Amino acid sequence: MNAEIYWNAYQGLVIRQVRRFMRSWVQSLLPSVVTASLFMLIFGHFVGRDIGRVEGTNYADFIMPGLVLFAVVTNAYNNTTLAFYGARLQLHIEEMLVAPMPAWLIVAGFATAGVLRGLMAGALVMALALPLTSLEIHHLGSGLVVAFLSALLFSFAGLINGVFARSFDDTSIIATFLLTPLIYLGGVFYPIDRLPAPWDTLSLGNPMVYIVDGFRYSLMDAGSVGGGWTLLVLPVVTVVVGVFAWWLIARGVRIKP
Repeated sequence: MNAEIYWNAYQGLVIRQVRRFMRSWVQSLLPSVVTASLFMLIFGHFVGRDIGRVEGTNYADFIMPGLVLFAVVTNAYNNTTLAFYGARLQLHIEEMLVAPMPAWLIVAGFATAGVLRGLMAGALVMALALPLTSLEIHHLGSGLVVAFLSALLFSFAGLINGVFARSFDDTSIIATFLLTPLIYLGGVFYPIDRLPAPWDTLSLGNPMVYIVDGFRYSLMDAGSVGGGWTLLVLPVVTVVVGVFAWWLIARGVRIKP
């Protein structure tokens, strides 16, 4: 009986969030596609012709995995942040707390919607970018795993932001001033090993370097910092962040009076 109730509650949460971002697809999905198109056109083709080959491949092929991952993580993060803060603001979260829904189910519902939006945005960017490149996907399975785990990790992180946000401005501060710079400085447009000292060493402290490099390794069989480590570390970090998000909901932080 509980399993059926939980499944119906989970479906309801996911469907509600998916309908929310699909109704506003012009604001939620289209910007990622437009941004990636501009980057591919300006950097990949206009500037890339002068840059030449990077790590044995065309520059457009080199930046494409990072642009796809950028769409995945930003959409997953923004979706759960706005959705959970909106639930707090409109008091929907209180209805969930009084319903027979455990904290892990609430986290799973919001995170699933974030993953779906992130992967949908990434797929749109990939579909747009592939005809503009000569990229041959080498490890499709590991690429899907990295994309999924990245979307799940940043869905959990977005949920944490949604818990602590006090206003709509707070929902965009982390994404604007922390997440976006980390991604842009994470080797999307350049290989880390080409940076001069000490910037090459300092860049290794950026977690996005390993995620971007792991995704690039999956698609291109090339990377600067050993993309194989991503498949070992990313699941652990995702579980840790997910457990913390569950703990916040279970304790009622910023939710219960």
